[in-house]
Amino acid sequence: MKSLMLFWIILLSPATAFALPAEDHWTTDLDPKYAAALSESAQLLETERYCEALPMLEELASALPANADVFNMLGYVHRKMDELDVSAKHYERALYLDPNHLGALEYQGELFLRQGNLDGALANLRKLEKVCSVACEERDQLKTAISAHQTRD
Repeated sequence: MKSLMLFWIILLSPATAFALPAEDHWTTDLDPKYAAALSESAQLLETERYCEALPMLEELASALPANADVFNMLGYVHRKMDELDVSAKHYERALYLDPNHLGALEYQGELFLRQGNLDGALANLRKLEKVCSVACEERDQLKTAISAHQTRD
C-alpha cells in the first residue's frame, strides 16, 4: 500500500522536471499568481530572454524557497549568462530540495561539462539512468552533451 501511494505521489508530482520548451504541468499545485509567473518565466527562457526572466525568478525564489523548479530555472538562466558559480549554487539548491530532479540533474551535468568536470557530468548521467523512465529526454540530452564533449577533447 505504501509503495502504491509513493508511486502516485511521484507520478503526479508537479516538480518532476523542468525542460525547455516550457511545460506548465508543474504549476498546478501553486497559487495561480505564482503559477502564472513560473509559466511566463519559462516562456522567456524558451525565447532566450534571460535578463527579463531573472528578476521574475528571483522573486519566485523568495516566495517559493522550497520549489526545486524555480532554483533549476535560476541555475539555467545563470548558466546561459555565463555566471557559472551562481548557476552551480542554484542547481545545488534544486537538487537539495529534490535529489531526483531530472532537469537539474541534466543541466548541472551540462554545467559540469562547461567547467571541465567530466566525472561530475558522468555521475549525473548515472543518476539519471537510475531515476529515469524508459523515455527520458534529460538523460538522453546529457548523454549527447557528454559524447560531444568527449569528441572535442
